Amino acid sequence: MRWGLGLYTGQVPPGQDIGFHDEYARITEQARLAEELGLDSVWLSEHHGADDGYLPSLLPLAAAILASTERLVVGTAVLLAPLHHPLRLAEDAAVVDQLSGGRLVLGLGTGWRSGDFRSFGVDMSTRAVALEETVQILRRAWQGERFDFEGRVHRIEGGVVRPRPFTPGGPPIWLGGTGPRALRRAGRLGDGYFGVSAPFDDAMGAFAAARDAVPEDRQAPFSFGQLRSGFIAQDPEEAWKLAGRGMTYTLDVHTRWAAEEAGRVVAPDEHLVPEETVRQYNLLGTPADMTNALLPYARRFARRRDCHLAFRLYHPYMPHDQVLEAIQAYGRTVVPALREAAG
Repeated sequence: MRWGLGLYTGQVPPGQDIGFHDEYARITEQARLAEELGLDSVWLSEHHGADDGYLPSLLPLAAAILASTERLVVGTAVLLAPLHHPLRLAEDAAVVDQLSGGRLVLGLGTGWRSGDFRSFGVDMSTRAVALEETVQILRRAWQGERFDFEGRVHRIEGGVVRPRPFTPGGPPIWLGGTGPRALRRAGRLGDGYFGVSAPFDDAMGAFAAARDAVPEDRQAPFSFGQLRSGFIAQDPEEAWKLAGRGMTYTLDVHTRWAAEEAGRVVAPDEHLVPEETVRQYNLLGTPADMTNALLPYARRFARRRDCHLAFRLYHPYMPHDQVLEAIQAYGRTVVPALREAAG
């Protein structure tokens, strides 16, 4: 099992006294610290048009992180494929993969916010087809030969991508999603599956559903990625005191978006997620608490160096020095204990 940080979302909420230049600098600094501590990866997340500047463009930030590190893997979890032209995406990903010497994992998803699709003039009803066609086009484009493609959403005539990626055949393509169709699609088309934050048993159930759809010749190397969120401190209440506001904000944002998609009008200052739910979603406590909580992943994927857990320790409104301390605790104490326990 490999251990990383994320998801990084680049959000700067109202009332936070930093700019986006500072936010991106903090993310890059945390990535460099992660590498120094022996951690394995950093993961980025995409949305568009959000008031808090939720990260809209993943590959430029991925390139900045990769250029400032030597060993760290950077993954997108996930890049919203229907909002990107697949040939341009193939070119950008190939350049980033070359830049990094093969340290990119390209996680893709369909997207779910209708406003994102309206902004780009993209038909939301075809997003699943667009994702599938994008995967097909990426794999063909990364062969470096000229090709044609005729699909329901995308049409390419005489397309060619040069240079080819550093990784033969291109960087690994992981697919996200939560419903049965999304899980089957991840197994059928992807090199791996990246799941949202969920208890271990639920996460394993989703991975099993995806893996059941993997063609037999690709089952052994099919990869797994998972988000967990929380904070490390001297005790759970200290962790909540430092990170609870930001954790609540993050869940409120996504719950608000879901309410808007359902046609519900939500007041700007309305809190939608109760404290109990936020605490249940996040892992809060000491390094020993985190080790115990994450140990099932370490044991389940003990011999897999292509599977990653992304632990979110950076939440909005948090003092940066406290985040750096938590990352150090994660890298110096939690992850070594997990590696030792997994053998």
